[in-house]
Amino acid sequence: MKNFKRILAAVLSLSMVLGLSACGSSESDTKTSAATQTGADLVETAAESVDTADGDCVIGLSILSMSAEFLIAMVQGAQDKADELGVELLVRDCNVNNQTQVDQILDMINQEVDCIIVEPWDSEGITKAIDAATEANIPVFTVDTSGNSDDIKCWIASDNVEMGRMAGEYIAEQLNEKYGSSSGKVVNLMASLTSTSGTNRSAGFHEVIDQYPDIEVVEQNADLEVEKALNTMTDILQANDDIDAVWCSGDNNAIGVIQAIEAANRYYEQGDANHILVISADGGLEILDKIRSGKCDACISQQPITMGADALQMAYDYVVNGKEPADKVQYVGLFNITTENIDSQELADFGLWAEQVR
Repeated sequence: MKNFKRILAAVLSLSMVLGLSACGSSESDTKTSAATQTGADLVETAAESVDTADGDCVIGLSILSMSAEFLIAMVQGAQDKADELGVELLVRDCNVNNQTQVDQILDMINQEVDCIIVEPWDSEGITKAIDAATEANIPVFTVDTSGNSDDIKCWIASDNVEMGRMAGEYIAEQLNEKYGSSSGKVVNLMASLTSTSGTNRSAGFHEVIDQYPDIEVVEQNADLEVEKALNTMTDILQANDDIDAVWCSGDNNAIGVIQAIEAANRYYEQGDANHILVISADGGLEILDKIRSGKCDACISQQPITMGADALQMAYDYVVNGKEPADKVQYVGLFNITTENIDSQELADFGLWAEQVR
């Protein structure tokens, strides 16, 4: 009976992901379609594995969206590690909706999974679901973003504050080269107002930029939606004819920003005094292409495949081997990709995750 419930859960996961093709994110049609199909394949693989798994360890994974290239890579890392360890992995896609994610976690609790890994969309809103899992003696790990709960065993992520600092330092250096001092007008196009990753990236950015009183910051939120970033940046460009740089906090924001700059006829090649710096985060294929073409100047790249694999391994070690995480937070590596180093051996050693997604 328990195995039947797990099979049903995996099938439900697949149907939810397939539904995203009709109501997913606003990325370009080609990119979104490909990403959604790949996401569906990953969840289908998880569903098929239920029949053959020995059932000794069942781990649930709730993520924000399987239409995002970065998150597909993270699930791939988790699924590969699950296959290696013989773990049954149940994948859920909340489609960036807190109540959906809460309901999914409560459903995992009812299915008596051994552990839950969650990437919270709303760090505060997810608390009641984490509390419910804890009361049911089901350990909870978070990945990428985290929740406001002391019951989380470990958070596996990038250091998002450091990402913001790296972006701020790069912008300050570039403005110093341009003007002879770190001054100018910079846009902070935030990723999210509700998730820890979004707020931490903004906080790290301000840690650096606020040290320069001659840098003016224009701040808006775009929720990592291409169309929202396009529209928001269009409004900013119409109101400001002196933008020097944009910290985009994520690839979708950067894609929308670049589209807005081009549509406003404000794109100038790197080295031109009117060039607007665009700094992204994550490091998907489209942004790598934009860096090579000079339309995106830098991207703070993460390691989502490693992130997913590490989260699954730590959850498994806790459940099966009784191994407590060494720390409450575990970070994966970061690398600032620029037009100067994109083809370097150093970056090759770090790894371009977007080129490893199957």
